Amino acid sequence: MTAIASDAGQSSLPQLSGRLLWLYRVCWCALGIGALLASSLTLLQPEAIPFVVALRLAKSAVLISVAAILLYRRQRDPVAALLALAFLTWTITSSVDFGTNAEFARLLDRCRFLLFALALLLFPDGSWNPRWTQALAVASVGVFLIGVGEALGLLRSELFLPLAIPCILAGIGSLIARFRLSMDFALKQQLKWVALGLLVGVGLILFARAGSASSMSRISAMPILWEAMFQVGIMFVALGFLVSLLRYRLFDAETVITRSAAYAGLTIALVATFGGTEALIQNIGQLYLGMNIGTVSGGMAAAVAAVLLQPLHERITDWAEHRFQPDLAQFKREIPELLERLSVNASTRQLGDAILQHVNAAVHASRSAFIVNGCESVSCGVAVGEVRRWWRKTARMETTIDERVPYDPLFPVRLPLSSAPSREAIWLLLGPRPDTTLYGREELDAVRSTFPALTHAFTSAMAREALDAAVDQREKSLRDAIADLSTRIRAIEAAHRTELKHG
Repeated sequence: MTAIASDAGQSSLPQLSGRLLWLYRVCWCALGIGALLASSLTLLQPEAIPFVVALRLAKSAVLISVAAILLYRRQRDPVAALLALAFLTWTITSSVDFGTNAEFARLLDRCRFLLFALALLLFPDGSWNPRWTQALAVASVGVFLIGVGEALGLLRSELFLPLAIPCILAGIGSLIARFRLSMDFALKQQLKWVALGLLVGVGLILFARAGSASSMSRISAMPILWEAMFQVGIMFVALGFLVSLLRYRLFDAETVITRSAAYAGLTIALVATFGGTEALIQNIGQLYLGMNIGTVSGGMAAAVAAVLLQPLHERITDWAEHRFQPDLAQFKREIPELLERLSVNASTRQLGDAILQHVNAAVHASRSAFIVNGCESVSCGVAVGEVRRWWRKTARMETTIDERVPYDPLFPVRLPLSSAPSREAIWLLLGPRPDTTLYGREELDAVRSTFPALTHAFTSAMAREALDAAVDQREKSLRDAIADLSTRIRAIEAAHRTELKHG
């Protein structure tokens, strides 16, 4: 980690200042005006399809808004500057048709490629890490010059697009390498948001480019589909970078990726099931019945897909959770076994310490604590004394299963383990995440699913401690009684010896 950080520090871009900052502002204003004009000209295009116009305007609004937010919030950040200029340029070039021959638009498209490629290689802190990203930057500049030559008619080759795509894919590969090398959890969360936007966005853009160039575009509805995929893909890319750079809800990246992967996998599985079943029924019908049963095959395929919907959803959701939310999946898998083992002989403090460590790792809590019987407390990430002082100062707890108090910075989430909470019940207190955000419903449901077993374990531990305390008290009473009897016996013996001595 230290080696990586030192390399990054030695070869990172400085923050924008002075003339360079003013140049960025001037370029942003010029491109911003151009983006607004290009967006307004979309409405004036002859024979424009309303759906396509609406998509282009929505995309332009998203890109211009993202660029404006980056200018306002991250004005001196060189990576944010590259992305803002790239998005404004992209607004202009993507507001025209794929097949346009406008020389100026093609030049802007080449500039957009270079800005975006450099932003990928430098994301998120402006460092050339790993070092081979510098070679990729030189290659991207070379491809940019080839593209400029083609746009100006100086080169008669068609090399730009075949070379530009590998450069962008290599830039995405550098993000993956940076993710694997880094030990910074916040950086990993940023890269996950970017990965989600790029995976969906670049995938849609490449598919749209390929579909537009194929013979399938001769079908009347296909050009609209390719255009829709292209514009939506651009919006996904911009929003992924915006969320990552603003560090907004970084810890929700796993949840969003899990749900996206689950929905995508379920859609592909259902489409494949429907198509395969329909084709199989059609072939069997033609083979044995000698007729076309298209309507019947479609209905039967839909019925099969409907029957398989629930099991496919469960399996794909479980796979996505284990793949993209390993901490939460591990929590659900290990906590029941851990509670069963600890409930045999662990004390409430040992039980609380073990569980809180797993809870913090699963939901990325900055701090957590258990309050037992309104007086005893076990904490993780915060001092026990501070928890007790906080508990004494809090007002009477609301009798709700999930009480969120955003204005309480110490423990904004308070979860009672019993269904009828009271101040004497067992409470699980959760602090915010490191970025001060709260938890999603999925994470709280995972924690709440352990409450029955956790209540049983705490009840057993408290009963065992009460029994041990009673036994200790009984033993202490017996020891005191024995000591008192011993004292009396010694006194009697001393008195008896005195009597014998004096006569």
